[in-house]
Amino acid sequence: MLTQKGIYHLLIRLFVALLASHFVVVNGSKKAWLELFTRSYYYASLFYSMVIAYLLIEYIFMVSRIVNKAFDEHGLGAKRLKYQFIFGFCLASFNAFLLAMLLFWIKNENIFNSGYFKNLFIYIVLFIFTINVVYLLYYEYLKVPKMRYQRIEIDPALMKQRRNKALEASQPALIYHENKTCFAVDFKGVTTIWPNTIAESMDFLNAVNYFQINRKDIVHRAAVVSFSSYQLRFLKIVHNIPIDKELITSRRKSAIFKEWLSV
Repeated sequence: MLTQKGIYHLLIRLFVALLASHFVVVNGSKKAWLELFTRSYYYASLFYSMVIAYLLIEYIFMVSRIVNKAFDEHGLGAKRLKYQFIFGFCLASFNAFLLAMLLFWIKNENIFNSGYFKNLFIYIVLFIFTINVVYLLYYEYLKVPKMRYQRIEIDPALMKQRRNKALEASQPALIYHENKTCFAVDFKGVTTIWPNTIAESMDFLNAVNYFQINRKDIVHRAAVVSFSSYQLRFLKIVHNIPIDKELITSRRKSAIFKEWLSV
């Protein structure tokens, strides 16, 4: 069922498809706008072009959503941009050509004998490129932590008390995944193999003391000394575990981590 936000998004996609199709039809005709509005073929061409434009937008939206989900913790990295370019731009451009060729075939015309490549294709490619950029920026905006300026005060005495309790109970200070294996590190820096996956560990660990800061790392509350902004959308954690390991939250977890640490 569509939410109010989903309905707005759908209406925007339809409106953009309508504008794009109008431009395509007008650009391919020598007649003036007002004269075109009186011709029945204008509305037929507008409808077919709008269907193609909408299908292209939906395809790019689907690709952007999948790529965003696959690389949600990596920002606008090279790998994410590569997949967006291949599937969102190159394949979308090829699909646009196939849909246009189908339309010309229905009209009993040869696309290669028309002015499609000379007059329209460059604008269609620019349209596809623009939609890709819009969705890339849209998903980047969604991942910006909303609690950007919250200040968290960490009580050193309380953290020391919790650390001592964790030591007495032989609880790990950090659990991390590396080279297809999970490891646990205690507050003395002793590293051992951990028998559970990251997801399994979060099912039985006490959520008051442990937080999964990204896909591969779980940290104990008492191991956190402080944190700071990192590349504007991440948090870099300063910890007291005697190992050389960098702890950085994912963007999705940054705001939640602040809330968790403040409780």
